[in-house]
Amino acid sequence: MGFIKQSVTFCCLIVLLTYIKSLFEPKLPLVFDGYYHPAFKNVADKFRENVESGKERGGAFAVYHKGRLVVDIWGGYADLEAQRPWQKDTMTLGFSNTKGIAAVMIAKMVENGLLNYKDPVAKYWPEFAQNSKGNITLELLMSHQAGLIYLDEPIGIFDISANPEKVEKSLSAQKTVWPAGSAHGYHSLTYGPYVDTLIRKVDPKKRSTDKYFIEDFAKPFDIDMYMATPREEYYRVARLYENPIWKALLIALTDSRYGSIFVKFATDPKSLVATAATAVTEFAQGSSQFLNNPYVREHVLSCCFGTGTARGFAKVYGILSNGGVDVNNKRLLSEKTIEILATPLVSSEDVTLGVETTVGRGTVFKDNPRGEPMFGHCGNGGQVAMGDLKNNIGISYLTNHMSTYGFGDDPRYVDLENELYKSLDNYIARGG
Repeated sequence: MGFIKQSVTFCCLIVLLTYIKSLFEPKLPLVFDGYYHPAFKNVADKFRENVESGKERGGAFAVYHKGRLVVDIWGGYADLEAQRPWQKDTMTLGFSNTKGIAAVMIAKMVENGLLNYKDPVAKYWPEFAQNSKGNITLELLMSHQAGLIYLDEPIGIFDISANPEKVEKSLSAQKTVWPAGSAHGYHSLTYGPYVDTLIRKVDPKKRSTDKYFIEDFAKPFDIDMYMATPREEYYRVARLYENPIWKALLIALTDSRYGSIFVKFATDPKSLVATAATAVTEFAQGSSQFLNNPYVREHVLSCCFGTGTARGFAKVYGILSNGGVDVNNKRLLSEKTIEILATPLVSSEDVTLGVETTVGRGTVFKDNPRGEPMFGHCGNGGQVAMGDLKNNIGISYLTNHMSTYGFGDDPRYVDLENELYKSLDNYIARGG
């Protein structure tokens, strides 16, 4: 009880000091722009309101309906220090939204007969079978049931290109934390290296994940995002800002879901949630500011390095929610494959996070405000990229001001999602 009182006192003091500091900071001009169908004016008004109040300091929101862009708005600043406003082409890090995009790429390989969800991973990557992993199927790996949440021999981001043999050796030699298929636990970082290695091995052209995405997805469908940030595109990238510690602590104290995660992470470095977050060494530093380094971001890490516009992320799910075809009737995935992606595999307590989650083959699930299912992925900092098959919607919210929220429940996003679904019937009534 003493700890809670001290924490509350600390938070109140920091909030007060932060408020006093803000009184003396120069106010930057309001930035809000974009396009929206008139039926979604309330969505745009809510976003603008959040920017005006300071609740939204930099971000973008995009929605596709039946393959057509109906909302594409942005506001705030991509870089506060440089006073660089958020613009139409501003990109930011999707964090774990990237996992959902990687899942779509794997699904395409399955559809093309290069992979099978029921096959052992070792069929495509023989060395993977070491230490009794021969029974782990692609399906188990993609749905976080493989028990491979950390690495006994951690890898660094620069090892991905400079020392790929080290990366592959570490991944192959790793033992499972639990018998594969007996539980599910979020593979927060290891998901990326395992998926990226598998893609390279299976692709007939031996392409890396980023090249595969550019050539088979981004260019053919005009999707404004990357699985790694090309150095020549970095000028468009928003600078990331971490959530102040007092905000993280305040949320942990007022939300039991985040509180349990926060306590485990902060007090037990050997907990599953803590070790899962240190499989890639740079993430063990305790700060995310290294992610503002363009030499870091040009590497492929399909757990979290996808970078794009909200429009780009939303378009992927907009196409999937339109039966797999874009407005030009070009097909991204078959309806059967989309159904597989949009079908949950397991719903129970995640043993890494200690909270209830529902996961599929690289996708996660949440309900829309009407209680209907959405599939895709949410990310650290408040990022969201999801599809709604029933309502034919693809949606994405991105921000460069990272919050503690990571389950699609960031208040900034929830504001917009609620207004979107309130306005949807009005849009359809207008012939949308």
